[in-house]
Amino acid sequence: MSSPVFDDVHEKADGSPCPRSVVKVDKRAVDVAALFLQDFDGANEVELNAEEAEKLRRKIDWHLMPLMCILYLMTFADKTTLGQSAVLGIHLEYRQSAHLDQTQFNWLGTVFYVAYLAFQYPQGWALQHFPAAKWMCVNIVVWAIALLCHAACRSFGALLVVRIIMGVCEGAIASGFLLVTGMFYTRAEQVERVGYWCSMNGVAAVLLGLMGFGVLHIHTSSFKPWQWLTTITGVLTLVVALAFWIYFPDSPTSAWFLTPAERAAAVHRIRANQTGVENKVWKREQFVETLTDPKTWVFALFSIVTQLLNSLTNQRQIIVNQFGFDTIDTTLVGCVDGVVQGMSHSLLET
Repeated sequence: MSSPVFDDVHEKADGSPCPRSVVKVDKRAVDVAALFLQDFDGANEVELNAEEAEKLRRKIDWHLMPLMCILYLMTFADKTTLGQSAVLGIHLEYRQSAHLDQTQFNWLGTVFYVAYLAFQYPQGWALQHFPAAKWMCVNIVVWAIALLCHAACRSFGALLVVRIIMGVCEGAIASGFLLVTGMFYTRAEQVERVGYWCSMNGVAAVLLGLMGFGVLHIHTSSFKPWQWLTTITGVLTLVVALAFWIYFPDSPTSAWFLTPAERAAAVHRIRANQTGVENKVWKREQFVETLTDPKTWVFALFSIVTQLLNSLTNQRQIIVNQFGFDTIDTTLVGCVDGVVQGMSHSLLET
């Protein structure tokens, strides 16, 4: 594959041009957006006026945001099924049959995030080297299968394995969503879009509470309410993953719902981000620059502090239940914080 050629023209002190020099660049190191525009015949005609840019942005919104929101909703619901299952019988059943004590239950929540943290780098590497949407979809399918396997687990060790698998797969989702959002939207647009899919955490809490209320009214001797919950959410996640695979694009340069001219315009409109669209070559100097940037560490500290309360996710329903609510009321009370969270996102975005 031939390397792209870029002219490197300089001026002398008197303003006359220096002799024309040609710089050859390894094609692998060039962003796919630059290669796409180079091959696009109408590269000089991709400038949009305000009305055209708004129309293109709305088209991107309608094709991306629903799928991103639904998938993020399901991933949050899936990983918090353990907390909901605690009041649906998993804690009592395993305490009787597999001697699952409180410490082991806590480990089921902890090991998820240990695996999540351990696989952040491998997942980041994969997102860079493979089509982002397809890689996320593969992880979601594995994730959903692991969730379905919860219903078949009969020991602490088995539950530990499926929780680890879910943690490994979770590492691709938030990073992948941020990556894709940066591909399609300008910096000014990204904050609102991230807010859209992050607000699904609240919707997921409400949905999971209502599902918990519903499965408590399913009376079967061989299948417990918590098994119904993990099975239903697992099947729903598989369906969403299938839709994501078919309809979600990997980048603006391959978006099926855009014409070739719109793809070029979509790439051109985010040039102000100065981040490119997709590059599969790891650059050491950029890595070092990131590590030495104080803002990186401020963001890391902020994330750690804000996520401390996230450790209560798996204990929330147990805590509510211990206030004296029965099991059915506990599932409904669990919806309240989801409503508040969703309202907070809406207020902060306006």
